[in-house]
Amino acid sequence: MRYGRRGLSLDSIQSMGLGCRESIWGCWIRRQEAKRKRSLRDCRRRLAGVLLLGIAAGCGPQSKLPSGLTFLPGAVNGAAIERDGHTIAFYGDPVGELGNVDKVFLTHHRRDAVWAALDLASGGARVVAPAVELPYLAQAEGFWSEFQGTRFHDYAQQSTKVLTRNLDVQELASGGRSIDWKGLTIDVLDTPGYTRGAVSYMVEMGGRRVAFTGDLLFRGGKILDLYSLQDSIEETETRGYHGYAARAADVIASLRKLSAAEPDIIVPARGPVIENPAADIDLLLGRIQRLFLAYFRTDALRWYWGEENLAKRARRILGDTPVDWMPMAVRIRQTPPRWWHKFGTSRLLVSDSKAAFLIDCGSESAMEQISRLQRRRVFDRLEGIFVTHFHDDHTEFVQAMASEHDVPVYAGRELQDILQNPDAYRMPAMTFKPIRPVHPLSEGQKLRWHEFEFEYTYFPGQAIYHGGLDVRRENGERYFFVGDSFSPSGLDDYCLLNRHLLHTSLGHFRCLDKLRGMEGEYWLVNQHIDEVFRYSDEQLLTMAEVLAEKKRAIAEMVPWEDPNFGIDEQWSRFYPYGLEASPAEEFDLYGVVLNHLPEAETFRIRPNVPKGWKCIPTFAELHVGAHEEGRTLFRVTPDEEASGLTVLTADVAFAEHDLRQWIEAMIAVRP
Repeated sequence: MRYGRRGLSLDSIQSMGLGCRESIWGCWIRRQEAKRKRSLRDCRRRLAGVLLLGIAAGCGPQSKLPSGLTFLPGAVNGAAIERDGHTIAFYGDPVGELGNVDKVFLTHHRRDAVWAALDLASGGARVVAPAVELPYLAQAEGFWSEFQGTRFHDYAQQSTKVLTRNLDVQELASGGRSIDWKGLTIDVLDTPGYTRGAVSYMVEMGGRRVAFTGDLLFRGGKILDLYSLQDSIEETETRGYHGYAARAADVIASLRKLSAAEPDIIVPARGPVIENPAADIDLLLGRIQRLFLAYFRTDALRWYWGEENLAKRARRILGDTPVDWMPMAVRIRQTPPRWWHKFGTSRLLVSDSKAAFLIDCGSESAMEQISRLQRRRVFDRLEGIFVTHFHDDHTEFVQAMASEHDVPVYAGRELQDILQNPDAYRMPAMTFKPIRPVHPLSEGQKLRWHEFEFEYTYFPGQAIYHGGLDVRRENGERYFFVGDSFSPSGLDDYCLLNRHLLHTSLGHFRCLDKLRGMEGEYWLVNQHIDEVFRYSDEQLLTMAEVLAEKKRAIAEMVPWEDPNFGIDEQWSRFYPYGLEASPAEEFDLYGVVLNHLPEAETFRIRPNVPKGWKCIPTFAELHVGAHEEGRTLFRVTPDEEASGLTVLTADVAFAEHDLRQWIEAMIAVRP
């Protein structure tokens, strides 16, 4: 594969052929870390225990913490309590200021936060961690070994920001337990939400109640992101893939529990100290409900599962607050045209000449039924296959079908690489079966096929790698195949990990622009749905208003300069995500960034290579234009003794954001 050096706008975003300049930035990192350490030491000497409540991400007003409690701001915060010459820490020591530490308290398992505790643990500190999250800490290597085989066909949709090596945990924390240390009582609250088993710690010192809440709450009534909340819903038998930020219900319950504990100060894992917990808790509660009031209005699952199911899901977040549901599509037709046949998610189009063209092929059953039609001479030859998007229920048997009938496979240029190289991606519900070759179609490209004309359009509604096909027959019939992007009840955006973004030129905004521009008589075709349908102008406007409201709500809810950073887990990633390598043999690994900002930005990437491995360059700087995706090349060489699976992580930084062990690639080293 040849990789060019070019930027790519959101209007034509692809996963390959992206490029930006590279340079070493180690000196910059060292200067910044040294400057931060000097500043902290000077601050502590000047204030003698009075803490300046601010961090690199944003300074706050001055305030006094209880005597004996020290705040260590950094990429992840640390906090230390000293008594009788002994010290305990919360979160860790992000700036290397602490000496010997008796214990380090973790609130959750995420490696992008836990890294700050690793040096303390290796130095002899006893690790206290949530009991529910023990498997992600003490058996982290087992997680990766299992995930290597399960990452395809993944419908659980949980974050993979898991440690790459096992961490020895000596004490387990769970709600209701109190831990005594040097006469100090540390109470544990179960506060799941940002992760499934997160806890918070409450300490009373100097007449003030201090809470250490991890990533449950960010100052200003915010939370770090929404995609980490994606999860299953037991009471409605909803699996994680369909559970849009479902742990928001747990966040709400945990915030209310925290509020009842009446902390005076919250020291979060990230961001400034929270000096008015009650106000910030109320802000975040209101913002979550505002988001979901909009989200449920146009929930695509209402068509599939019914209004009672939606009502149950809504009550978890909104209580008794009613949802103003958008009416079902104004026109629904149940009788399909005589020239097509539906098998699961597949549509077989048959021309008057008895030639056939297939749209998607996700099951062996579809293959068998199509073969039966051919034996019955409903059609006599298959001439091509079009793929709407990458999900396994649309792609699993495309290659087998193409090979059996010796026909070309077509898809949008934006999908070409993920279909040909699925192992290079970490996306939901993927097939592990490559489709090769894929004949790429460009925006607006037309194909003449017998009495039909096909026109391709990039249609990133349900997922970022998603296309639509406008099919017109000579007699005036017109059907627009939308893949899975819409149902008669609205927007198919329930899986945040699909990367359905909120830019005007990407995501459902783009799809709605396409639908609003369609004129004359046409029908929309969802690959899962027997009926075809069409929206009224009012419904198209309602969906656009809902998207705008969601964007506003998320912008207020997350501490990023653009709300898309809070819903796009893959804004920064390694490419390829999974690959095989040989000991001591160099391979190429790309750091990829989608810049969601409305202006150009410089991103800094630092791979964390294992001992004995080499990486050139060791640091890279990537200048990416506004709303563009760029990549930078790392050449990595495994140790000559390396074998088995290695999970390689990288730190990512931009502006004031310093994100440690933020992205990963899975490298299987074979002798």
